[in-house]
Amino acid sequence: MTTSSAKPPVERPILLGAVSSSRSFRVYGGGKAKVAFNNSSSRIDRLDTKLEETFRDFKRDVELATSIQAADPQLVLVFEALDENIDLSRIATRLGFEILSESEGSMDPTEEFTLISKAPKDPQISTCLHAICLNEKTLAELLKLWRTWKRQRPLPFGYAKLAELFSHLKDIRPWGPEDRMKTIDWQEYFAGRLPDQTHTLEIELWYRESQILRRKAQSEVEQLIGEAGGELLSSATIPAVGYHGVKCRVPETLVKQLALEEFSQVQVVKSANVMYLRLSGQSIPLSSPGTESADSSDLLPTGNPVVCLLDGVPVSNHKLLSGRLVIHDPDDLSADSRSTVEDRKHGTWMASAVIWGDRSLQNEALDRPILIRPILTPSPETQDRTEEIGANELTPDLMERVFRELFDGVDGQDPIAPDVAIVNLSVGDPTTPFDSHLSSWARSLDWLSFKYGVLVVISAGNYASLKVAPHDSDSIQQLVGEERRAAIQSSIHMDQANRRLLSPAEAINALTVGALHEDASGSKPIGYRFDPSDGLANVSPITALGGGHRRSVKPEVAAPGGKIHYSAPVVTTDTLRAANATSTGPGIKVASSIAGTESYTVGTSPAAALVTRSAAQLYDMVDAITGNRVLSRHERAVAIKALLAHGARHPDTIVSDSLDLQKALGFGRIERDYSLGCSSNEAVMLYFGELGAAEEQDLLLPLPDGLNVRETKRITATLAWLSPVNWKNRQYRQA
Repeated sequence: MTTSSAKPPVERPILLGAVSSSRSFRVYGGGKAKVAFNNSSSRIDRLDTKLEETFRDFKRDVELATSIQAADPQLVLVFEALDENIDLSRIATRLGFEILSESEGSMDPTEEFTLISKAPKDPQISTCLHAICLNEKTLAELLKLWRTWKRQRPLPFGYAKLAELFSHLKDIRPWGPEDRMKTIDWQEYFAGRLPDQTHTLEIELWYRESQILRRKAQSEVEQLIGEAGGELLSSATIPAVGYHGVKCRVPETLVKQLALEEFSQVQVVKSANVMYLRLSGQSIPLSSPGTESADSSDLLPTGNPVVCLLDGVPVSNHKLLSGRLVIHDPDDLSADSRSTVEDRKHGTWMASAVIWGDRSLQNEALDRPILIRPILTPSPETQDRTEEIGANELTPDLMERVFRELFDGVDGQDPIAPDVAIVNLSVGDPTTPFDSHLSSWARSLDWLSFKYGVLVVISAGNYASLKVAPHDSDSIQQLVGEERRAAIQSSIHMDQANRRLLSPAEAINALTVGALHEDASGSKPIGYRFDPSDGLANVSPITALGGGHRRSVKPEVAAPGGKIHYSAPVVTTDTLRAANATSTGPGIKVASSIAGTESYTVGTSPAAALVTRSAAQLYDMVDAITGNRVLSRHERAVAIKALLAHGARHPDTIVSDSLDLQKALGFGRIERDYSLGCSSNEAVMLYFGELGAAEEQDLLLPLPDGLNVRETKRITATLAWLSPVNWKNRQYRQA
């Protein structure tokens, strides 16, 4: 990160390295079993009972449908298996079922499932959820095969993989209402909503390979929504990421029934066509009142934008932003008559953070303008007019449209921003925490970032409250220094299951950013507020925690997200809540939506904006490294991603005995700004290459003058990529 307005001279430039041609290597497959399935007889009996019950219940549904001449019911059945890598595609063809989804995860060993090795390299057990769609006939045949296997008899020819799956099963169950309802803090949701209003609901349907089946499924869901008093707003299908969704408006009674888990009263949540139901929402960072803004004498930017900010409509005539923004608003969100200029908070804050960084540091502005493509608008359903994705918009469809506008052009027009290589998304969906299955928003960004060769920088997400049991609000405040910081870290660790990454932060091609409890405001707690770290460095207590898909490192990096002050409750409680900043902080200082003022904001949103600023500063430096070589957009985006991550370090001032710091900080804080070059006692080499499956290359490393001496040398390598994805495959990533 740049922390002063004056850039020091470059001591040693970053060099372009040479790469050998690719060559193939042999891949050794197989491997021994890693998991012991203890007490198998009781496990098989338990699974047998569940499968028999599922068959009886489904048969009853079929008989009911027949009696009223309804369409033949479908059942979505989930197999949860451990320690396997089984391809069910041939079994699906033989039995006549459709594989809807396969997603991998992990779990801790239990008494029933233990690791065979006494010193395993990986202390967790791999899991996979296989979701399949079948009818009564297929379920009956599947049950027959199960009964044969249970009696320890061989299955017919061609069903060996099914027998292997049966032997690795942990659970069998129908996909039910609890699966369809994404985790949501209902108290938090209703607290910000106006009473007696309709609510927007996104319904993600299982993506069916047949267009006829997709139409039939959508028609049935539309009918259920209409019978419940709702109305359809929009629908979209994106085959490239296996997405089929509808957006609808529903009465508050339906939402309250969902909140109370009265699922028997809500037909749509029981429909086999439905994968997920999501309520609309947006994770908004905390902020402060505005104070008068200082004038700037910095020159206005020149050239084309290389950064696109997907956010709210900014206050473009603010003196810190005027002449520094290019706004592309094809949806005309800036003309929304229901919103005022003062409602345009989030886009203004993030644009300021990208252009100026933390205003408390008095940085120079970026020397290029930034492009703003508004996607958020103030919601009439919320008390504070929180900026959200539009009520009619389905996010995957919106993302596809935005990227086509930027890089392909639509309706016969030229691309809006062909030079853009960095897209910022300092937004997140609090109703969709990551749960091993990548969200449709994340899948669409993975597909689009690879297709167009763009680095997407995403905020990890924020959680404003923290449970501190076995402590309480009084005992936490009585602790001082390291004891208080350790107690907060322990509380974050204990509550990590409820502090997961918010969609789309789990996207594998994106650079996800967590937040540090850090800023340059110099603000101290006043009144009924206190610092949860008592002045010590720490991870931000509101930042979401990783990891990512298949336990990958997420977030990858961290940046200052402003110090958090908690409210000191009058009545003792086991839950702390972050307080809004005062006019003097704490937080990242940014332009405010109130004309001529600045304010402070905190969270992973400004942290991601600061990393986007660093990425923008690397854009032109990559050209200086490569010289006459013409870079593709893919190569430039990956080079920026690698240089950002390569400069990340875990701060020495943050330690923890309880919290896994990698889940909060990834590879660490971006300590090195490689746009300034590197030190005289080091060499940084940038390599470009393209590898296929089972291929390798040599990276040639000449030693520059000054390093060609007989002393101990350390080599640190960072590998970055953009990968094509296959949503149908359990591994998802194709590179």
